[in-house]
Amino acid sequence: MSAPFDIIAIIKPRPGSADRVVELLKIAAESVKAKEPGTLRYQINRETKGDAPQIVMLETYKDLAALQAHGSSEYFKEMSKTLKEEDLLSEPMQVLFTKDVGGYVSKL
Repeated sequence: MSAPFDIIAIIKPRPGSADRVVELLKIAAESVKAKEPGTLRYQINRETKGDAPQIVMLETYKDLAALQAHGSSEYFKEMSKTLKEEDLLSEPMQVLFTKDVGGYVSKL
């Protein structure tokens, strides 16, 4: 993948764990923004209902090297370790590689 591409990551916290998962993702997002020029978007979205709302990450990478840099970063590894050690997820993260096939991004 040499052109920019998108990933949708679906994260399913255990009941009562969503706030902690979002906290960890926000910490990671600060490092991603500061240290990963090839990560073009790293947006955290949270479902608005239930005691175990899903978290949907919208990510855009410049190229495959940018994704590899993200996945091998210390803060990503640390976040993944904490998610596991604190048993915060009800199932493994689902990662979808996507491409634009129509529509529009925003009218803002």
